[in-house]
Amino acid sequence: MAIFRRGLAGRAGFTLIELLVVLVIMGLLVSLGPIAFHKVLPGVALKSSAREIMAAFHEARSIAIRDNREAFVIIDVDARAYRLGEGAPVQELDPGLELKLVAAASEQIDDSQGRIRFYPDGTSTGGRLTLKQNERKYDVVVDWITGRAELRE
Repeated sequence: MAIFRRGLAGRAGFTLIELLVVLVIMGLLVSLGPIAFHKVLPGVALKSSAREIMAAFHEARSIAIRDNREAFVIIDVDARAYRLGEGAPVQELDPGLELKLVAAASEQIDDSQGRIRFYPDGTSTGGRLTLKQNERKYDVVVDWITGRAELRE
């Protein structure tokens, strides 16, 4: 003897409309996530830019040692951009950053541009790039003796 329950047959799953509503809500949350993330953690873009510059310094030093030739990173503080060597594409940083470059006098290109040069033996001309946003700041310091770059808060 089989017992049938009439009310359960229509309630066994979700309707297509319910699934679409959930997908739309999830899509909105995913698309708004990065915006909310930057507002919640304003220092993330600053630290990310500082690490990006530090990686460019590391790459220039590696190129100089590997290829046995000088390599450099050009920094434009007014444009908030940098590039690895003369012909390389320009990499733009967050426009909300304030940059200050301290480099050897021989490496100053003009009032807004300068470079940090790396030599085949691993040394460099040294320098410091300060990235500032609101009250937070990071210094990317390149030691002239070792040519190594490090990030300082």
